[in-house]
Amino acid sequence: MTPTSLRSHVHRSRRALVIAAALAAMLGLASATAPTAFTPAAVASGVKPPAPGFTPNVRADAAEGSAFGQNEPQVAVDQTGVAQVTWQGSTNGYASASSRTTNGTTFTYEGGPDPNYTDLGDVAVTTTSWPNALVDTPAGAAGSNGIFWGNLGQTMCGGPINIRGATSIDQGTTWTAYDATCQPAQVDRDWVAAYTPPQFRGTAAATSHTWVYFEYHDFAVSDIWLARSSDGGQTWDPVQHSAIQPGGAAFASLCNTVPGGVAVDQGGAHPGRVYVVWETSDLASNGGNGCNYTQAQPFDHVFLSYSDDNGVTWTSTTVYNDPCAPNPPAPPTNPSLCQDGSEIFTPLAVDNAGNVYVAFVRRDISVPNPEYDIDLAWSTDGGNSFSGGTHTSPGPARKVNSDTGTHYFPWLAAGGNGGVDVVWYGTPYVEGVGELNKPAAAPGSAVWNVYMAESLNVPAGAPFVQVKVSTHPIYFGDICTTGIFCGVAPTTFNWGQDRILLDDFGVAVGPDGGARIAWTDAHDSWGGTCQPGGSDDSNVSCQQTHVYFACQSSGVGVNGDKIRGCALSTPPKS
Repeated sequence: MTPTSLRSHVHRSRRALVIAAALAAMLGLASATAPTAFTPAAVASGVKPPAPGFTPNVRADAAEGSAFGQNEPQVAVDQTGVAQVTWQGSTNGYASASSRTTNGTTFTYEGGPDPNYTDLGDVAVTTTSWPNALVDTPAGAAGSNGIFWGNLGQTMCGGPINIRGATSIDQGTTWTAYDATCQPAQVDRDWVAAYTPPQFRGTAAATSHTWVYFEYHDFAVSDIWLARSSDGGQTWDPVQHSAIQPGGAAFASLCNTVPGGVAVDQGGAHPGRVYVVWETSDLASNGGNGCNYTQAQPFDHVFLSYSDDNGVTWTSTTVYNDPCAPNPPAPPTNPSLCQDGSEIFTPLAVDNAGNVYVAFVRRDISVPNPEYDIDLAWSTDGGNSFSGGTHTSPGPARKVNSDTGTHYFPWLAAGGNGGVDVVWYGTPYVEGVGELNKPAAAPGSAVWNVYMAESLNVPAGAPFVQVKVSTHPIYFGDICTTGIFCGVAPTTFNWGQDRILLDDFGVAVGPDGGARIAWTDAHDSWGGTCQPGGSDDSNVSCQQTHVYFACQSSGVGVNGDKIRGCALSTPPKS
């Protein structure tokens, strides 16, 4: 990412050309050779970027052959443009595996970053901080573009579920694995972020001087925790730090949370500030409905915490409260009437200017035909207050998707000053509501695709441009959103039960600001009687999955720059 001073210098040097091009475009006078660039003022005035285009959909896990079962991919991109894709459900003797691409169409298989075959999955991946968010850089010496990976597994300190991590200093060719946590209460759903101090970025010492952070929750009181390493994963704090400030957020979150993500301000208004986000219900509802395991209650709050001392002390704020749920609901409000927001994670991103974004699914019962839509909240003051989606802060709600249907599993990436890409699974079928305001089951006739929406200036109100990324339908039927409770809810709940796609997928942006998207895809298993159709979900379970990938190949990146495509400007250094 880009320090403020460097970003300002780059923008000043290009300002005249950018403004001229934007004005020419508005007037219809732009020549065929005019650069595609957009100023925040132009975007806020209603100038939309062109709809993004993408490379053909390809399998990122093709080296694993014809065997199915890969799922829940995450993706990261280093500043040379190498995209790293990781997934769980590997078929080659690993529980989790990775591959990388330099062109978006062919992949180099890396196997499992962690040779510990007791790994369980829930993968996450990130890279060292970039020296400059606006340009490609040469690969440089080993260590200048480090990769940090993690998943759940059995650690050396004992217990079946903690975080196993791994670091690569040669862009995924070799890995060094380690224990990142030793949590007595065990660990669930790890997310990872990293921060390299500016003086080390792009140098051989970058990886070894990077702060690495894992967010997770435990299986006891379901606290939100941060594990941290100050030396690129070589050593880890023996005691993790609770990320929830005592008070309202802690009271509401007790015994039931879903961690949504961790991110770091790379060079904006608060360089090095660490953010974590999570969703929860309310104490009375949590305690009476299974706490950490069943999700059998509406998740009506999204909270965020930030830390300026590398995760030791925290300030907690509210991102979103369902209208029925002030914090906590005051009697006689029944928290079971609140609208659920747990479909399923609440991802977090920080742009180059330090603006913070959180996405979540919301069913707005104040409109005539409510549906499960993607909402986006944002903060321009370092996470202290949020606009868009929250009912405790000013600002209009920002629904991201522009179509009608059902929209699940958002993930997002950010860049520039206000630029955001949001991806999700979507179907034209409008799912209903089951018990406790969880989504109802969908029939086999519901067909899903991968979508992305892009805005270049969310805080200024710039519109989103939505496109379909997948070139074929990726799934049909139910998408269960209750995590480890999928498939075991009572039939009287009328919940979606099919967890074939599992619970998440990922997007990251490259040096040109273009999106790299990896998702779970079941289309290769369609054939014969395994086809969309029917009025219930009895035919859904025939599907099996691979991991697919696409790279943005046209349009404008989140930094406002012209897309240069997935191909590297400089070859990777082994």
